[in-house]
Amino acid sequence: MKIKVLADKIAKRHNTRDPFQIANDLGFIIIYAPLMEVRGFQQRVLRRNLIYINSNLDETQQRLVCAHELGHYFLHRGTNRIFMDRSTDFVSQKAENEAHKFSVDLIYSDDMLEDVIYQPIDNIANYMGVSEKIAEYRVRKISLKSCHNRHRLEQIEE
Repeated sequence: MKIKVLADKIAKRHNTRDPFQIANDLGFIIIYAPLMEVRGFQQRVLRRNLIYINSNLDETQQRLVCAHELGHYFLHRGTNRIFMDRSTDFVSQKAENEAHKFSVDLIYSDDMLEDVIYQPIDNIANYMGVSEKIAEYRVRKISLKSCHNRHRLEQIEE
């Protein structure tokens, strides 16, 4: 399943795009701590899912981290990244990129971004609190949808 489709499906199922509410609905325990050199991570301990979030981050970044960790939960469940990094040739950066994409797809609906998509990409990235690369990915998803809808309207009018 495509990442955006999955994120939209989860938002619809939980009737929210708030990653903290979704995590709560799923029974996650959120732990805020001053993590050294880490923005966040998740783990499963005694059949409980935990998300650790760096307490030094601002609220926007904490939401992105929570959504990112939910991305790992939905997209990479059962993957032990530490083992993969140390013991295999698996490229964990792919999993990180997928979780980044999931986080912006979950938090930012197309409607939320329609007013900003025509601004310079650095403004959009700043608004979203993400890198320009991730902002470009998310805006491209809206642009593709808009083009598809415009094409469908043109066919109906003919």
